[in-house]
Amino acid sequence: MKWIVTTVAASAFVALPASAQTYSIGTNPQGSSAYSTGAAVARVARDKLDLRARVVPQGGPVVTLPLVNQGRLNSSIAVSVVAAFAYHGRAMFKGKAQKDIRVVAVLRTLRLGVFTKKDSKIKTMADLKGVRLSSGFAKQRIQQVFWRAMLAMPSYTYKDVSNVPAPNGVRGVDDFIAGKVGAAMFSITSGKVRQAFASVDARYVSLPNDPASVKRMQAIAPGTIVETVKPSPAYAGISEPTNVMAAPFIVTANAKMPDDAIYKLTKALAENKALLVSVFKRMSGFNPKRMYIDIGVPYHPGAMKYYRETGQAK
Repeated sequence: MKWIVTTVAASAFVALPASAQTYSIGTNPQGSSAYSTGAAVARVARDKLDLRARVVPQGGPVVTLPLVNQGRLNSSIAVSVVAAFAYHGRAMFKGKAQKDIRVVAVLRTLRLGVFTKKDSKIKTMADLKGVRLSSGFAKQRIQQVFWRAMLAMPSYTYKDVSNVPAPNGVRGVDDFIAGKVGAAMFSITSGKVRQAFASVDARYVSLPNDPASVKRMQAIAPGTIVETVKPSPAYAGISEPTNVMAAPFIVTANAKMPDDAIYKLTKALAENKALLVSVFKRMSGFNPKRMYIDIGVPYHPGAMKYYRETGQAK
C-alpha cells in the first residue's frame, strides 16, 4: 500500500470537523517494528479520537523527525537515542538541531543484547578487546551508535577491536552465524536473534551496570539505560538474568500541536492498551503507568498535563 506524506497545519488538528481531520505518523519502512508501532497508535487515534490517522513510512527517524520539526508530519515513532540526537543537534543531526520536536509518550522498549558463542573466551564486555566485530553500518547508523556506546562501557572504542564492515544489524548477526565476527548485538525480541540462537550454540554477555560504565554508555547513546531481563518466551536466548541496553520507543509531536489535542491522544493511548496490542503484539510491554521517562528531550505540554494529573510527573 502506498502512503503519501500529509502536510497538516497544527491548528487544523482541532479546527476541522472530525470527519475531515487527519493525523500523520512518520515511521520506518513497512514491515519494521516502528511501522507496526505507528499503526497501533493510528488505530487508537482513529477508533477513539475519530481522526483520519495515517502511517507514513519513510527512511526512519532521521527522515521523519525533521518532518515533525517542520510541522509536515504531526508525529513520528522514534527510538529515544535518535530523538535526543535530533533535539540536541548531535551525531547524524550535527549542526541541525530539531528544537520543535517534543515527546508525547514512551510506548515500549527496544532491548539490545551482546552475544557470543558459548565456548568463547568472552565473558565480560572487557573481553571484547581485539575481537572481530561488525562496523560501519552504512544503512543503519544507529547500530554503530549502539555498539560504540557498549564498547565505551569498558572504555573501548572501535580502535580496540577488529572491524568487519556490515551494512546493517541484520548482516552483523548473519556474520556471527557464519563465524565472521566473534560477537554480535541486536534486539533480543527479534526473529533474527532467535535464528542466531537456533543456529549457533550461543550465550549473552551481560553488560556492566556500575554508575561509571552506564555514564560512559549514555554519553554516546543518550536516553538509554541498562536493564536486567529474566528468561521469557519473548526474549531470544535469555537463559538467566542478563543486563542489556534498553532504549524506549517514543511518540513525538511538533511543539506547536495544540495542547488539548496531544492531551487527548496521550490519554487515549493510556486507556487503550488492549487495542494497541490487538494491532501489534509487542505492545504487550506497554505500561500506561510508565509513559513518562526523562530522555533529555522536552515533553509536549499537553502530554505533561496528563502525566501530572496521573502522578507520573511533577
